[in-house]
Amino acid sequence: MEEYCTKTMAYFILYGDSFPLDEFTKEIGLNPTESYRQGEEFIRGKNKHIRYETAWKLGTDYILTDHPEALINQIVDSLFNSAEIINKYKEMYNLECYIMTVIYFNSYQTQGLGINHRLIEFAHKIGAKYEFDIYNNVIE
Repeated sequence: MEEYCTKTMAYFILYGDSFPLDEFTKEIGLNPTESYRQGEEFIRGKNKHIRYETAWKLGTDYILTDHPEALINQIVDSLFNSAEIINKYKEMYNLECYIMTVIYFNSYQTQGLGINHRLIEFAHKIGAKYEFDIYNNVIE
């Protein structure tokens, strides 16, 4: 069996108080991997919670890989030509967005994580933060 350096997932999320999720989905031409509305109830663990925001999320599943940047590139490629639509909704509904990569490192020696110009350009166009959530030696 091949040994991979990371278990990785990536996503883009657009969020705020309230905005028309179905309208945004139709206009952007992509179905979200997850969406929810402010005030909806959900269960985490054994506790009931209430969503404090409305959100539209496009993400990947976790995969074992030696190239974690490939997942975020997949998300950026899907959304790159939709920057105007994202910005329109951000302005109309006072929304925020960010791009996230979650990485579980399996070993201390890993590939470098490249951030290419296309990701930088997309994040800049939509005013998004780019975040990493990183864990070490916890692949199961």
